Amino acid sequence: MRFFSYLRRSLVACTTALSCVAILAASAHAGPNPIPAGSKLAFSFNLLGYPAGQSYSGNCGNGRRIFVNREASKAQVLVKNGSNWDVLDCDATADKQAVLQTSQAGTYDIYMRILGKPGGRIHVCGQTLFDYLSGDTLCLLGTIDLTRSSGQSKFQLSPAAMFDASLGDLIWTADTNADFRIVQFRVYQRP
Repeated sequence: MRFFSYLRRSLVACTTALSCVAILAASAHAGPNPIPAGSKLAFSFNLLGYPAGQSYSGNCGNGRRIFVNREASKAQVLVKNGSNWDVLDCDATADKQAVLQTSQAGTYDIYMRILGKPGGRIHVCGQTLFDYLSGDTLCLLGTIDLTRSSGQSKFQLSPAAMFDASLGDLIWTADTNADFRIVQFRVYQRP
């Protein structure tokens, strides 16, 4: 809404045709910072915190959300390759496994930001492997580690390898705290 208000004020203020063209060209990038100009939104979904210890009993709606318990430990999301981006199963609560379908993940940039209550935290490990010699848990494809601070939350680039299931299905394990509420993911086609 702020964008359109800014655009309306700018167009009223423009005095020449050339200045109006410059304002419209600068306004063509409506995506949030740091998403590059010319990027096209292809898909978006949210990872939502559901009350601890409760099993999600609703339906998945329009396929744009995944539920995980607050205070989750090792909640699972299966990432699989398909013909488009979609949430096939939204329920990662109470030891269930949600399913996220991706397509040609290498041609997209995926941005994420955490919203909700300050102090909310999520840690996602891509392709967990336990090293029996050292006792360490390894995240072969990377991690998503977000903590909600006060102030405005900004989008940041997520590890692309965590979405690329073109060679085989991937498993994410997610840990959250009691204050976790929501992570937004935005999938943009590169310009």
